[in-house]
This record gives sequence, structure tokens and C-alpha cells, in this order.
Amino acid sequence: MNQLSPHTLLQRIPEVQVRIDSSNYAQIITKDRVIACGTHGLAVLNIFAQPISMKQALSKLKELILGAQDWMNLTSTILQLYRAGILVEEGQISPTLRTEPYGFDALGIHIAMLNDRQRTATYLAAIREVVRPGDVVVDLGTGTGVLAIAAACAGASRVYAIEASKIGSAAQAIFEANGLADKITLVQGWSTQVSLPEKADVLISEIIGNEPLGEQVLEFTLDARQRLLKPNARLIPSRLKVYGLAVTIPETELQKRKVSRSALSNWQSWYGIDFSFLETVAQTSPYAFHLKPYLAKNWETLSEPIMLAEIDLQLVSNLAIDTTTTVTASADGRLDGILVYFELELSPTTILSTAPTQASEDCHWRSPVWLLAPSRNLHKGELFTVSYRNKVAGSPNQVSVEFP
Repeated sequence: MNQLSPHTLLQRIPEVQVRIDSSNYAQIITKDRVIACGTHGLAVLNIFAQPISMKQALSKLKELILGAQDWMNLTSTILQLYRAGILVEEGQISPTLRTEPYGFDALGIHIAMLNDRQRTATYLAAIREVVRPGDVVVDLGTGTGVLAIAAACAGASRVYAIEASKIGSAAQAIFEANGLADKITLVQGWSTQVSLPEKADVLISEIIGNEPLGEQVLEFTLDARQRLLKPNARLIPSRLKVYGLAVTIPETELQKRKVSRSALSNWQSWYGIDFSFLETVAQTSPYAFHLKPYLAKNWETLSEPIMLAEIDLQLVSNLAIDTTTTVTASADGRLDGILVYFELELSPTTILSTAPTQASEDCHWRSPVWLLAPSRNLHKGELFTVSYRNKVAGSPNQVSVEFP
């Protein structure tokens, strides 16, 4: 093929917008033009999601070809996308990130995680304890690469740092700047869609969300255990516990979060609209708000911590969680909601918790607070049940409360 050798490593640029018509014909849409890429366009973009040589790519794509003309169309598509700058040679993708403040390819979230010194320092301590000289390590969702670097410094012979977002380009530059590019291999893509040349001794992951299971930690860990790890691999974290606290929310905070009579009156006077039906909706549709855990450290609690889920990540196979726990009120008071936090067992001696009394002011996680509608006055010794449900594929968790 003109301008490309069999050993040229190519990769598609990130965030390609594709349009497919009813005949399965693909077009790439850029800011100033539309590029036709034929019936094999999606397959070409997929095969070049990670750097791959022309020889390897064509070998894999050959299975799609039915004849000589189809082969010519395929190779022409690759050449066209190369000339259009959609496929570029390895190393030509700049590590620019999104300007929006959200998403894992935006710099802001990584700044927040690095500023969360308690989180990062605790992970580093666990890595020093768990990783042994000569280990092969997989780091799921490496981000800026801080945990991969810690594993290399702890003696790992090889670290595979897996990252699907554009922050991976920045991580590669950081590996090189710290003289560790010979020990750390950046693997771009989703961990469920990549393969590695060898099995790993240790899995490191920090894919815990505000909703603890919301970033599919169970799904990704299970897949990694099955495909990427040795049978007796060590995990960081190895265990995840999800807790709830029955809380009384300060009145000023509560009024901002719930559909109250005073809120309905305000909205009526401000906007001239009757929103009273929202009170009915709130009573039948549980909802939560999120806040920094330490902001709730002085909230009144009406129970001991409630174990909502305890998950051994080294053994878990069931991705759906559905538990119900009977709770005894430990004090008189108004029950406004259930605050959810988690605890990670990172190593035999290292625990990381987002409990309001333990989380630092710089904690980048937010605790969900599930509201009751309406609130309920409790008496010490009174029984109630708390249910915690998590569906598969990153569906939002749900917490509900019932009374006998």
C-alpha cells in the first residue's frame, strides 16, 4: 500500500464520530468534512483502536474479505483514513484532554484524585506490601499512572497499565519522564477487550465510584480474574464492604434536598406553577443526593453501621447484589435517610474507608444519601429493614427502607 509498510504501527484518533446508513455504509464526520469509509469502516476503526502494524491488521481483517474487489475496497479504506488523518502512526496522538470537567479523559477528575492524599497514599502503602520483586502486575484504569509507577517501584518486573481514555497518553509521558517506560507497558482500551502476552500475579484497580459498584468493579474484576491473572493472583483491593448509616439530616440541608411543603410553596410563588404532584412522585420514587463524606461527620446517627454488602473480589461470581438487613434503632430521632459509604481492604494491614468520621476533607468520593419520603420518627430499639440492590452493567444502586 502506498506510503505504508507492513511494519508501520497505526492507531485511530480518539473520539471518532461515525454515521452508518441502512446499507451498513459508514461515514466519519469531522468538523469540516465527511469521509466515506465503506462497508468495512467500523471493522477498520475497531482493529486500529490500539496501535497495530499494518501486517497484523490486514491478517485479522482478511477474515472479512470475500473476493479481490472486497480486498481492494478494504485496503483503499485504510489508505484513505490514513491520508485523512483518522489513522495516524503510533506516537502522533497528542495527550490533550477534554475541556469539560467531567469524565475520565478530563484532567479535573485526575487532579481531584491526586489531591485526595489519603486515597492515593493508602493505595501506595498497600502496593508496597502486596507487590513482590519479579511480579507481573495489571493496573486497571491506570489514569495518570500513579499506581502503575508504585508497582514498578515496588519491584514488579512488568506492569501492564490499561486505560481506555485519552489520559493514557499523558500516563505514557509520565512513565517516560520517570524512567519507567521499560517496565510499564501502556495498554490502550477497555480491559474486557484487550489481551496480554502473559498472566499477572497482581491486579490493582481503583474503579470504585461514588455509588461503590457504579463503575462496574465486579464485572471488570471478574473478567480480569478469568483472562488476565494467574490462578492465585493477589488483588488490590481484595475485599469491598458497603455500609449504610441511618441519619438525621440537618434541617437546612434537608430542606434543600426534599420536596417539602415549604419548597412547593416557594416554587408556586416564584414561578406561578403548581408542582404539588412532585410530592407524590417523591414518595414512590426513591432518590439520593451526594455530598463529601466529611461534611456528614457531625450528623446524628440512629443506628450502628449497617452492612449492606460484603464482597470478596477474589471469589465473587454473582454480579447482582440484593440484600435486606434488619436494623435496630440505637437512639430516638428523626430518620431522614441512609448515607452510604464503603471500605476497601487493600492489603492485609491496609484499609481505606469513606466513613464520614474517617474521610479527609480532600476525599474525592461523594457519599450517596438516600432520602426517605416522608421522614420517620424512630424510638430506640425500634426495628426497620434496609435493602440494597445493585443490577449488572453499571446500573445505579438503590437503597430502600421499610418498617414493620
